[in-house]
Amino acid sequence: MVTTFHDLCLDVIIGIFSYFNIQEIFYSFCLLIPCLPSLLVHGRVPLHVRSNNSYFIRWILPHIKLAQVVSLHVQSRPYNPSIFKFSGLRSLVLRDVDDPLLLLERTNDWPPYYLEHLSLYIRNQDIPNKPSHIGTRVLERVLQLPRLKYFELHESKSSLKMVQLFDQLNFPLKFQSSNIQSLILTVYCNWKTLETIIDYSPNLRHLQIHSSFNYTDKFSSQFYFPSIRKLYLLLDGLQTDILTQLFRNAPYLRYLKLKCSVSPVKQAYIQLLQSDTWIQLIDTYTPQLRILDVDIQFGLDDDKERRIEMINEDFRCLNFKFDFDSENRYQSWKMTGIFHRKIHNQ
Repeated sequence: MVTTFHDLCLDVIIGIFSYFNIQEIFYSFCLLIPCLPSLLVHGRVPLHVRSNNSYFIRWILPHIKLAQVVSLHVQSRPYNPSIFKFSGLRSLVLRDVDDPLLLLERTNDWPPYYLEHLSLYIRNQDIPNKPSHIGTRVLERVLQLPRLKYFELHESKSSLKMVQLFDQLNFPLKFQSSNIQSLILTVYCNWKTLETIIDYSPNLRHLQIHSSFNYTDKFSSQFYFPSIRKLYLLLDGLQTDILTQLFRNAPYLRYLKLKCSVSPVKQAYIQLLQSDTWIQLIDTYTPQLRILDVDIQFGLDDDKERRIEMINEDFRCLNFKFDFDSENRYQSWKMTGIFHRKIHNQ
């Protein structure tokens, strides 16, 4: 028997639609399914909206139940006021957000109670040379969303002033912890802010941060990643003791990506150019680590060819390569590569 799309039952069709953007449903299936308008109007289809163009706002939005929109990706400003009526959202991506705190103000239906994924691109309009706490205040409110599991905070390309997280987070006394599992912060985040995030995020599995470290300071031994499985660290000022603490304090780490520059102090980088240092850290502290991806910049003056050959020969076991950084206008070297740990069958 030959089966066509018309022969599928409505439950299967609804399941198929759950993977498509609402415009794709209209453009691709409107003529195939005569009952499509009634399916959408009666709210049986969960809708994913990835635009705020005039077609959707004028022709589709008035005929659907706003609670059935579960995913909304708005790519440009201005935002339609009806965005605050999407009470059933599970995923929300907003770009060029001028006032993110306004978006996070608590009203009857907003922020959506069911929101699980949130991604914000902040367009910071603060006065230049004036301290801004906008990123910190946003993070304080976001972590209190009860069902949020995935959060991304980025700086919009049209931002007038850098978005930073440079202060400790302050939560109400009744707030105990966040349910966040994945946190991506491409804006600058200092260690004090990060320490607060870790303290209030016991379920955090995936973390991406961008920070810097002063080589004259001491790295806090209290900085601990109790449940991190995947860590992506962009760091200025990497040192051997910092690296040791990262490995030591992340016992369940499975994936580690380091995109860093090394401290200019010779003692800070000399051990990082030895494979034994990396192997010892991996074997001693992270028994579950499977992938180590490195992109580390060294500001070295010594470019003797013989020495470079020796370093590369030593790093062969890790699949790392040490070479001159042709993309940097300053005298610098870069170590890159991906180490895959072999899993032995028990």
